[in-house]
Amino acid sequence: MLKELSISNFAIIDSLEVSFSDGMTSITGETGAGKSIILGALSLVLGKRADLSYLKDSSKKCIIEASFDISLYNLKEFFSLEDIDYEKETILRRELIPSGKSRAFINDTPVNLEILNKLSVNLIDVHSQNNTQSILSNSFQFKFLDSLSDNIHFTNEFKSHFLEYNSLISSYNSLLKHNKTGAKELDYKNYLLTELESLDLKADTLSTLEEEVSELGNIDEFKNKLSFSVNSINANENGILTRLSEILSNVKSIGKFSQKFTNYNSRIESLLIELRDIVNDFENHLISLESDPELLKIKNTKLDNLYSVLKKHDVSTIEDLILARDKLSKFFYNTKSISIQIEETKKRLDIKKNILSKLSLKIHKRRAKTIPKIQDELKALVLKLGMKNASFKINLIELNDFNEFGKEKLEFLFSSNLGSKHKTFKKVVSGGELSRIMLSLKYMTAKFHSLPTIIFDEIDAGVSGTVANEIGMLMCDMSKSTQVFTITHIPQVAAKGKNHIKVFKQTINFETITNLKELNKKEREDEIALMLSGKEMTISALEHARELLD
Repeated sequence: MLKELSISNFAIIDSLEVSFSDGMTSITGETGAGKSIILGALSLVLGKRADLSYLKDSSKKCIIEASFDISLYNLKEFFSLEDIDYEKETILRRELIPSGKSRAFINDTPVNLEILNKLSVNLIDVHSQNNTQSILSNSFQFKFLDSLSDNIHFTNEFKSHFLEYNSLISSYNSLLKHNKTGAKELDYKNYLLTELESLDLKADTLSTLEEEVSELGNIDEFKNKLSFSVNSINANENGILTRLSEILSNVKSIGKFSQKFTNYNSRIESLLIELRDIVNDFENHLISLESDPELLKIKNTKLDNLYSVLKKHDVSTIEDLILARDKLSKFFYNTKSISIQIEETKKRLDIKKNILSKLSLKIHKRRAKTIPKIQDELKALVLKLGMKNASFKINLIELNDFNEFGKEKLEFLFSSNLGSKHKTFKKVVSGGELSRIMLSLKYMTAKFHSLPTIIFDEIDAGVSGTVANEIGMLMCDMSKSTQVFTITHIPQVAAKGKNHIKVFKQTINFETITNLKELNKKEREDEIALMLSGKEMTISALEHARELLD
């Protein structure tokens, strides 16, 4: 409930502080006294966008504070999620600075207007003839129906699953789209991968192949050079091996005369062994060397193909080709993975759809069971409010797919005359009728659920007598469980309030300001008598005022 409101430097309010209590509070005052200004200040601290025209003194900042008792509102989770200190008595503050900036605070924690608005909808509900249009929205109508059907728990559960369901649909469609795009590229990429895998790529593939082609292409010169080398090493008389053997023999004989030459023996022996190995390899290679034009052609073709593949992938090394091959392999793995993901997401969608179907059916049954009672009670309530022949018809129409409210849409229809066809509110209801219907809906909801503080801003305009009395009684009855404020010009309504605040203008130092005053019993009698009689209070008006208050 709203406990205190403090306003400074706002419109024609210099400085104002007022405390509120539970029950029903009547707010009265002459037209233009500033009731709408106070409501505007309250709207500002609840998150409405502001501009500098609100500043009374443009050189000073405007500060509006509202204190709320939120102990019964189950808002701890909200405060935790937004990382704001939870206090049973929570203070909202809004500051407008002459530079044009606006700041908002919840329990001294700076917040943006989005967070402030999220909290505010749980604190105050404002209704006037100008903003009763919310009754026309599907969201409001479903919320009303579900409140009276004791469906709120199930609808909250349904909405949670519905959000997940929509997220799964989005993921599923995205996967299908990705898979379709992949399928277009699949054939070409499969060809590229097959081609690369057939090359059996290794780091030395290119250098080895280039060497083989060079060798086969110069086979005769290769053989001649090797033959010359073998003959030079192996010749019987002047061959390198023969000469080296003779050198070794001579060095060994020198060793008889000087020990310092003996270490050369092993070194020369190593040279002989290494040279014999080399000549052995050369001879073996000569045996394998044969002119093979067909093999050369095959090797050349393979090399040309490898050059072509390098060019195709716009790379210059085998290492880059291996990377391209691995990337293509990963693509095909991911393609298979996407197929698996599509299947898994489809299964999850089916499970979620089954849950939503069961929940929507349960919600529908509870709604359908409650609708006849709602139609009858609404008819009885608006009858008391002067709508003698009014009736309501609520239809639930099944849909092929889910929406945030279940698997149906809602038709909330109204007829104001006997024999008239039921139509939507927008087509047949006047502004005054809409206000009284809204009051009836709020009254019915308050009997089942604790509502936030409700402000009725002159929704009783245009009525009087018995109807005004009934409006006042409904508000008074609502205030037993919900804090109710009513801004009114109707004495019958004002008299029903547990508390009474008067809004009035004062002229101080040639300046007009708005002020508030909580009225005592005698002051209430005088205020209501003036509302009954006009500017001059009469004895009969005063007696009537006392009767209304009693």
